[in-house]
Amino acid sequence: MNIVYVYADSKLEWNCAEWRCVIPAKAIQKTGRNSAELIDIASFATNSKEAQMACSSADVIVVQRNLFGAVLSMIQRWKARDKVVVADFDDAYDLMPPTVKSYSFWIEGNLPPEAEKLTNEKKMVPPPLTQFKWGLRLVHAATMPSKVLAEDWRAYTETYYLPNYLDTERYLNYSPTPHDGIIIGWGGSLSHLQSFRDSGLMPALVKVINSRQNVRLMICGDPRVYESIPLEEGKKIFQKWVPPLEWPRILSYFDIGLAPLAGEYDNRRSWIKVMEYMLMKIPWIASDCKAYTDLRPYGLMVKNAEENWEFALSDMLDRYVDYKYEAGGEPYLYAIGQDVNENVDRILGIYSTIQRKVFSN
Repeated sequence: MNIVYVYADSKLEWNCAEWRCVIPAKAIQKTGRNSAELIDIASFATNSKEAQMACSSADVIVVQRNLFGAVLSMIQRWKARDKVVVADFDDAYDLMPPTVKSYSFWIEGNLPPEAEKLTNEKKMVPPPLTQFKWGLRLVHAATMPSKVLAEDWRAYTETYYLPNYLDTERYLNYSPTPHDGIIIGWGGSLSHLQSFRDSGLMPALVKVINSRQNVRLMICGDPRVYESIPLEEGKKIFQKWVPPLEWPRILSYFDIGLAPLAGEYDNRRSWIKVMEYMLMKIPWIASDCKAYTDLRPYGLMVKNAEENWEFALSDMLDRYVDYKYEAGGEPYLYAIGQDVNENVDRILGIYSTIQRKVFSN
């Protein structure tokens, strides 16, 4: 089977494409029995020579998230040529809160400056979310790393839960990096400010960290989260965004990992943040929510409220040696089992199922 992944991330926002396109493509190539290729969505939309060559030999074309504009025409073009076309997305665009950076684009249709220069337009009409729904009706099926998302969009197309699997080799080369005291860490994109504000974690962090001499907070990625937490500079550390291959090195500084989520938008997240903690043997505390239901046995989950976060943080700090020991057991073994190479047959099995349904109709 030959899979072509059409990735939508730019270099400046590179994250989802790594999980949903690059990592599975490498695993598929590694099988030796199947092949996978990557093309950028601009090439796909303009039907470049590169895109034509890749798609003409594909069995399945997986298009990442940007189901609007010329991409819709290209989906129709390749369907007419008997190609199976699958959408892949990992976000609840219809539930996106205004605090998310891309809300202005998806919901209101406001084009970013770079796109405005190319198109001489300020708005996309109809807005991307409307066109995204059209696109879901065009494709043969959609895959997503959230069971809740799969249920949400079932009325528009066939949906399949396909988790974010780990490229475990990237992480296993890193042992904990020596440092003073305890570092409580979190890293994420520009879509988690509400997760911190509405979960009750923020005031709990301030209370717990201010009450202890040897504990610091490390925030990676979103400066808005860092700036919104009222701790003295010596009590908090900011780490700017790094490419995915460098991320395990940053994770190696974490002694405790955080995974706050809040609201229906966050309920549609994938499990990857917690799964990375487990693979790095980092004890973790997460919001008790649908996104992490399957991982409940492997860490500490709390109902969102300031007092619950405060209790959980204090308990983990007081009994850190015990939590650290437990993190190296069942949680680590479960995470190892989510290696992409161990699950590549499941990925290909989903594409085969979609292909079989398409050609049996």
